[in-house]
Amino acid sequence: MATLKLGSAKLKLDHLAVVVKDMDKALAFYSKAFGIKFEEVQQHDLPPDVIYKGKPSPYTMKVTFGKIGPVRLEMVQVVKGDCIYTDFLKQYGEGLHHLGFEVDDLDKEVANAKSQGLKMICHLKIVGIMAFAHFDAAKTNGVRIELVQKDVRDKIMKKLAEGG
Repeated sequence: MATLKLGSAKLKLDHLAVVVKDMDKALAFYSKAFGIKFEEVQQHDLPPDVIYKGKPSPYTMKVTFGKIGPVRLEMVQVVKGDCIYTDFLKQYGEGLHHLGFEVDDLDKEVANAKSQGLKMICHLKIVGIMAFAHFDAAKTNGVRIELVQKDVRDKIMKKLAEGG
């Protein structure tokens, strides 16, 4: 099995993502069992710009993060739509979905990962800026990997301010 070597020296494990069917129930458990304090749950409508298996995949999700030392625990519940998370739930049920790494140059790291044989299965590109990319787990020991552009919100706002 090939070893994935990302080019960024500043590769940072940012979060572990868990997909749940009932956000309130999951938060109550993790808060009580592990003492994790979660941020306010937010609901996001992801646009058709999210591409999953080569097709637009808009969906609505609830999401929150809690800190576990230097890493965040992301909790995800899909409210509406079919996407990478609903397929996971159908196949495996609730559980650990991916490891999320923050990268300085997402386009560069995506190209690097593809050159090593990883298959990108889901990504979001807004205003010409790639925000995240998910990779199939076939070459990563069964663990899904998400690469997230560092400071993506700032980059999108800058691009919009420039008229992009």
